[in-house]
Amino acid sequence: MKLFISLFLLVLLSGCSNGINISVPDRLAQSESSNGYVTGSLGVTTEWPSTGEGLVTTLYLRQQGSADSITVTSSKSDFDYNNGLQKGQLFTIALPPGQYELYSISFRGSNGIQSVESKTKDNLNIAFTVRPAQVTYIGQFLTSSLVAKSTLWNTLFPSGYGVVTHSDASQRDKSLFDKHNPNLRTMSFVISPLTGLTDSRIPSTVTN
Repeated sequence: MKLFISLFLLVLLSGCSNGINISVPDRLAQSESSNGYVTGSLGVTTEWPSTGEGLVTTLYLRQQGSADSITVTSSKSDFDYNNGLQKGQLFTIALPPGQYELYSISFRGSNGIQSVESKTKDNLNIAFTVRPAQVTYIGQFLTSSLVAKSTLWNTLFPSGYGVVTHSDASQRDKSLFDKHNPNLRTMSFVISPLTGLTDSRIPSTVTN
């Protein structure tokens, strides 16, 4: 029965945020442990001279000591919030309690003529803890890329040289979380310190 409930909640939570695609390894998705929840937001900024238009971002998470990736991928068309300069989606993942880390972030985009892929280093080692029957909020991640100009087509596009900026948007995101997950509103919502994050701006470099 616990297994069925865990699987049901995972499917429910993975599909409740507009445009977010979440992939969890079977051994974590099928755990019979009492789950905790990880939530945060994944978005882009369109503030010049950087652009987030058309960018799709992926967070790479894993349980500490494991090589199995948990991925959270955004959409470039569906948004939970859009204030003109920032837009993005909330994500929520059901996971067994334990120590986890964000170890890399990538993004890709295209202006229809040129495409770009960019990634941070693969050992960010940004750690957080998931606790049973608790919602762990890990913040907002905003992706942006410096604008470049195509020498062939005279059009602007993301250069791939960019940053992912981490910040606390818990007031907005708690409201979104409650809207998406009314059955979890009574759970403790805890803003988690991210161990190993020494700068709110995480640089990325072109990979393609």
